[in-house]
Amino acid sequence: MLALQRSGGQILDVREPDEFAAAHLAGSINIGLGGQYATWAGTVLERDHPIVLIAGPGQEQEAALRLGRIGFDHIVGFLEHGMLSLAPHPELTRATERLSAATAAERLAGASPPRLVDVRAPAEREHKRIPGSISVPLNHLVELAAELPRDRPLLVHCAGGYRSSIAASLLQQRGFDVDEIAGGLTAWEQAGLPLEEGAEPAFP
Repeated sequence: MLALQRSGGQILDVREPDEFAAAHLAGSINIGLGGQYATWAGTVLERDHPIVLIAGPGQEQEAALRLGRIGFDHIVGFLEHGMLSLAPHPELTRATERLSAATAAERLAGASPPRLVDVRAPAEREHKRIPGSISVPLNHLVELAAELPRDRPLLVHCAGGYRSSIAASLLQQRGFDVDEIAGGLTAWEQAGLPLEEGAEPAFP
């Protein structure tokens, strides 16, 4: 599997965002089965590169079947026993910190704040957004990643945490230091933290 990854293969982890954040194979992409799996798989995966699946027990067949329905039929296998197979090899795994809204607000107010990246669609941002965030919609993240700063950490969020996990995995794959806001904008709003609204220019 690692040799395939080095030669351009895609490691797709279909577990839920919280599970992926806790521990995942370095360089893998998270698109959870519980969300808009087929939509985002078709958006961020490469059609001409082979795919290896990492899934929870018994989820491998469902993950492969749903990919096949959208024309991704070049699945070459799955990681037997899922993440349990990597337990003896912690050097191969990574984690993503999912910050509470309050902790995220504290870091953003600190002396060396992370760059806050909103991966929702522009129309969602017009309705409400976190002040100081920049718009990098998930469907354009790969093409815009080179424009993002590498001199400080990134903090990504979406509406509820599903898309931000996809974004964080793609950014980690490209060498960024990245965390997420757990629960996304919903959690931020529920915590009574400031929001703004109205049209704005998109990043960059």
